[in-house]
Order: sequence, then structure tokens, then C-alpha cells
Amino acid sequence: MLPTGWDGAPSKPLSHVVGPRTAWTGPMVRPSPPHSYPAGAPPCPEMSLPPQSVMDAAPEDGIISVAARLPLFEGSIHPVRPHPFTQQYMPRGATFRFKAELTKQPRPSGDICGWVLAAPYPDQLDNLPFAGGFLQDALGSDVQASFQCVSGWTLMLWRSQEDFEAGIHGYRRAPRAMAWFDLRSAFDVIVESGDPRSHVAPYRITIRMKTGNYYFCLEVAEDVPMWCEAIRRVIQDYSWQQVLARDTPLRTSRRWPAACGIAEAICVRNAPIGERAMAILFHAYDIDFDCALRVGELMLLIQELLAATMCLDGHAEHADRALAVASASLRLPEDDLFDRAMLFRNHLCPERDGKVRKDEFILHGASALMQVLGLGSY
Repeated sequence: MLPTGWDGAPSKPLSHVVGPRTAWTGPMVRPSPPHSYPAGAPPCPEMSLPPQSVMDAAPEDGIISVAARLPLFEGSIHPVRPHPFTQQYMPRGATFRFKAELTKQPRPSGDICGWVLAAPYPDQLDNLPFAGGFLQDALGSDVQASFQCVSGWTLMLWRSQEDFEAGIHGYRRAPRAMAWFDLRSAFDVIVESGDPRSHVAPYRITIRMKTGNYYFCLEVAEDVPMWCEAIRRVIQDYSWQQVLARDTPLRTSRRWPAACGIAEAICVRNAPIGERAMAILFHAYDIDFDCALRVGELMLLIQELLAATMCLDGHAEHADRALAVASASLRLPEDDLFDRAMLFRNHLCPERDGKVRKDEFILHGASALMQVLGLGSY
């Protein structure tokens, strides 16, 4: 007896639709009897339906998906970044990577705030109104008093101190900063002092960045070292973190012999250093391969050269590179290391664009290294 379709007509084989392996030739599946319906359910009409596999292979639905032939496999769905306060997730690698990202922040002591004058030249402020110890906002002028703050890697300008206190935490519908600058692109801070008797805000601070310069003026001389120190330490933290993040044990093993050879030539033999040796030293400490040494790479160069000079003493605590670098970091802290790297860079880079190029390093690098290491002039 031939199977009948839901319209009562004899059904045709479906081999031309789904192929010979999935053709259906069995009886129709009829709905369950009424006594099995749940209470209150509407009655099901009398009709005959094919099996679900046949209905899934209807020609009007398109071709069969390739996923039908994929083998079964077991998988898991888990968060990429576990909650940091869940102790059972602590051994996961994503948690440690997230903690490493959180530690890449500048020191909290660099977060400062205060009133400044957003002006490139102090003489532009002479005709502005002055009251209450601070310059007031001048209508119709491009120069205005702003409440400035350094928060993390960002320098922000606010209309008032009230807007800063209400919006610094980023709450919803809170005031926002007028402007902000990414201090990770900064590489130098310059202070210029004018005549306090001739200008209202005679102290100008210039932040030199890769995308341009930012100027602001200060009224009180006591505020100048606070702002300069905060911005310099932000530059230091970012430069040093970038070098440590890109450094690898392979690069360390390659440049350590070069540092020991230069230290031996300077301290022990007092011999002149050739151009080829200086070129090799330059490329050994060019961590980012841009043919220029920045302040973070210069910090690493000075630290390892100091460690190499200590390693030449022959003491047990300086037997290998790790012990020598640890001793050098105690003898020369990170802040002093940054200051010496800035002196080294400014000595070899008169245009002060933040880069020490290869020609300048080869010609004047030996004498500058002698000075920053405290070994006299070369």
C-alpha cells in the first residue's frame, strides 16, 4: 500500500529532493489522539504530516546546510575576562593579562590639578581682567583661565573647578572636559620664565608631543616645579613601560656582550671606541627598530652600561647580568635614571625632537656616556 500525503494523494518518493540517503518512504505521522491534549488546548485538525526530517528537506527551503554533515564535538562557553574578585578564576591567564593591563598606569602622585592660563605667550594676557588672584574668563578672547588636571595618561581642561569635581569620575550627565591631550605622545617639557613685573602670568610651560606643542602659563612661581615634575614622571613611566614590554630574553642576550665590551673599553682600557662599535651598540638598544633612540631606550642603555661596569669588578653579587642589573637599579633609581637619559638625549639632540639618531650617537655618544656614567669626559 502506497503512503498517502496530507492531501490524500499518493506521495511521491523524495529522492529527487534530498537524495537517496534521506528519501522518506514510510507512513505519515499523524497527530496524537484528542485524549492526550492538555486541558484547555484547542483541538488539532485532522491532517497527516510527514516526518520532521522530510519537512526540513523541503525544496522551497533551499539546499541542505553544510552544518548537517559536520561531526559532533564538545565545546565550552566561558568569559574571556573573569571577575577579578572571584578566587576560583585567579589561575586563568586572562585574569593575569587583565591585571598586567591595570598595572600599566603612571604613578598616582602625578595626578594634580590647578588653575592655568591656556595661552602660548605671556604678553597675550596683559589686557585680560584680573581679580581674586586668578585671571578671569575674557569674553571674545581666545585666552581663558581653565582648571587643568593630569589624570592617568591624560591632561584635561575644564571650565571650572566645580565642573572638574562633578565630572572627573565620568558619571552620567556630568560635565565633560573642554579639551584633553594624550600625554603618552609627549617627550619633553620646557619651562620659560618672563618678567613678573611686566606680565601677569610670566611662566610658560611647553609640552612637546609627537602631534605638536601645548602651551600654558602660570601666575605663581611655586606652581611651576609641581606641573613640570608631574608631566615629566608621566613621560618617564610610559617610556620605561614601553621598553620593558617590547624587550625579550633573546634581545637581552644579544646586547649584554656589547654593553660589557663598551664598559671595558671605557673603564678598564680607556681606549677609544670605534664607529663600528658605536653603531653595533646603537642597533642593539634600538628596541622598536625605528633607527632612533628615545628616552626609554636610553634609560635601558645607561642602566645596563652601569651594570656592566659593576660586573667588571669581579664580585660575586655581580656575577651575571640579572644580579648586576639589580644592583645597578638600587644604585641608580628609576627617577635618576630618567634624568640622566634626558641629559644624554638633550646633549646629542640639539633640536630636541625626542630622538637620538645614528650619526649623532656615533659622533658624540662616547663622550655623553662618560658624562652620564660619572666617569668624566671622554
